[in-house]
Amino acid sequence: MDTAKLFEERVKRFVETTNHQEPDRVPILSNIETWAISYAGATVHECLESHEKEFEIFAKPFQDIYFDGTLGFSMNRAMKLYSALGSNAYFVSNDGTTLQHQEISPMQADEYDAFIEDPIKFTRNVLFKRKYPALNKPYPENKQALKAAALELVDFGAKLGNGAAYLKEKLGIPVTSYSLVISPMDILFDYMRGFVGATTDLRRNPEKVKASTEKLAEFCMGISTGGAPKIDPFPWTFTPLHMPEFLSPKQFGEFYWPAYKKVLLAIHERGGKVYAFLEGSWERFYEFLQELPKSFLIAAFERDDVAQAKKALGDKITICGGMPLSLLRYGTKEECIDHAKKVVDACAPGGGFIFGTNLVLLSQGDVNPENYKAVNEFVHNYGVY
Repeated sequence: MDTAKLFEERVKRFVETTNHQEPDRVPILSNIETWAISYAGATVHECLESHEKEFEIFAKPFQDIYFDGTLGFSMNRAMKLYSALGSNAYFVSNDGTTLQHQEISPMQADEYDAFIEDPIKFTRNVLFKRKYPALNKPYPENKQALKAAALELVDFGAKLGNGAAYLKEKLGIPVTSYSLVISPMDILFDYMRGFVGATTDLRRNPEKVKASTEKLAEFCMGISTGGAPKIDPFPWTFTPLHMPEFLSPKQFGEFYWPAYKKVLLAIHERGGKVYAFLEGSWERFYEFLQELPKSFLIAAFERDDVAQAKKALGDKITICGGMPLSLLRYGTKEECIDHAKKVVDACAPGGGFIFGTNLVLLSQGDVNPENYKAVNEFVHNYGVY
């Protein structure tokens, strides 16, 4: 197997289809996370023993199931970093193979002014101490905890790069996303105010929410571009969109979209592309997505009918997904293949389509592996242009 040639062929498929050109085949994207651990008969703790062990575990599905690329490879949470800071924001489930996240909302409703004045300073001096107990220990213990966390962060970054190199060398499969950006409103929602706080603030402190997202837009643009004048169009920047599911179109247009669009356009102006995971249903927001430049956004749909999304948005954005986990779990092999055929027939013409699952694979029962193998093999053979 010439893995170098396979790698280049697969990258070319993603590049061409996201440019709204027809590649040689419909590319198939993996959205596997901790499901890989249970599939390999391993545990999270085994993954934490060494990076090499983790890579071997996460490579197992890719040895058995056909993919052209993967959104990520290895665990995407820096578990040892959180441990060094005394945080249990992420923890291992009882099954030993999945991770869970608990909401920690360190910012109070009356602290918006302090945050808006200097978000970095307020986060560093106030929120971090509330979120990470080890930083409140007496000196020099707090300094040692911060140093240990910094070393773990460096190690985690190196692991992601080494994991991509491992997958490229061993199996000729590219990791399609190397960087991450969180939308300004989702930063408030996910990390500062939580679900109850953020949704309440939209009614009680609307102007301060807007001012906060404007401030965060500057921060997000810096993180997503790294200050570089140019960004390669591949790999992409990954962005998960959490809060829109709970917003009306009016709220989305007023609070979410303006700051987030600034971040997206900053990436586009430098030549990059963004892969956005659109959680929930997005049909009511299609008009906003139409505002984006052509061939810039790759949109992974969770609940939308991808055939309808292709009709409405296919001339502007790349459609990703189409295969429901529920069908892969409970359907027959024939039912799964029939559905995959309909999706490819509707979405593949003209390029701008990537086949994948509608949800991330996390736990053992998420799919029937035999259905998954059969569907991806079918799409690889059938989806020829």
